[in-house]
Amino acid sequence: MKAVVINEFGGPEKLQLVEVARPQPGDNEVLIKVHAIGLNPVDTKIRAGKHISCKDLELPAILGKDMSGVIEAVGKDVEGFGIGDAVFGCVSKTYAEYVVASPELIVKKSDNVSFEEAAAAPLAALTAYQAINEQLMVFPGQKVLIQSAAGGVGHLAAQFAKLNMAVVSGTASGKNIEFLRELGVDVPINYKKEKFGDLLSDLDAVLDTMGGEVLYHSILCVRPGGRVVCLPSSTKDDPMAIALAKQVGVTLIWFMMEPKKSTLELISGLITASHLKVEVDKVFPIEEIVQAHEAIESQSTRGKIVVRF
Repeated sequence: MKAVVINEFGGPEKLQLVEVARPQPGDNEVLIKVHAIGLNPVDTKIRAGKHISCKDLELPAILGKDMSGVIEAVGKDVEGFGIGDAVFGCVSKTYAEYVVASPELIVKKSDNVSFEEAAAAPLAALTAYQAINEQLMVFPGQKVLIQSAAGGVGHLAAQFAKLNMAVVSGTASGKNIEFLRELGVDVPINYKKEKFGDLLSDLDAVLDTMGGEVLYHSILCVRPGGRVVCLPSSTKDDPMAIALAKQVGVTLIWFMMEPKKSTLELISGLITASHLKVEVDKVFPIEEIVQAHEAIESQSTRGKIVVRF
């Protein structure tokens, strides 16, 4: 089968499309023919050797966490799935024509959801849901700020906050301000022309996707007793951020997403019912995986980048 591998860490050019052996499912696994792959910023960090998981990664390696496809084989102990089922989920080594997956990490795809939309959803939607509902614990009437609200995680987090009936502010570039309004964001902020710190105060919660100065200013916008979630693992335990949060009485959280099947099923239901929009910025063929990584690293995409086999 075809798969994209890295033999060494480095730039996008290190991604190589090669032939490898097709994986075989175990008794409690399914074999999925991949139709589409969702790319995430963490993929580019692992490829570059700049993620914490790289120290345990054996090379050559197949990257990827998000996929959608059709089941071609089912292990003898698998229940609830059959050959021909269209599915999506958050599994490992998805930059390949075939993947094996545990039934606990996949859900069925509805006919009204495209393979591209489904592939774009898992990691970003799980991260956004858990940040908004389990870490920030957003409830009706709260004032919430989503940094990079047009991004992969951000555009989904903004929608989850609105589903919780919060008052949502979101930052984006000027070209995406109207997109934020379409998502229901109450206070869209063009970060290239406006400083969110001058416009917002007494917030209950912030989801920060940047770290550094953006994180520091975010903390200062939050009321005492409020909460801030910072996503980039590279910023974890930033001493300045920790000291600043303590100084103003704000709870500062870094967390790792857990791929829970129950949450993935909830997300699938919301997408199927058109209560959650998964924005796909661009779809690349697998032969253009290098260009797809370059698009993510440009930090100018809206929603998600998807690669199709």
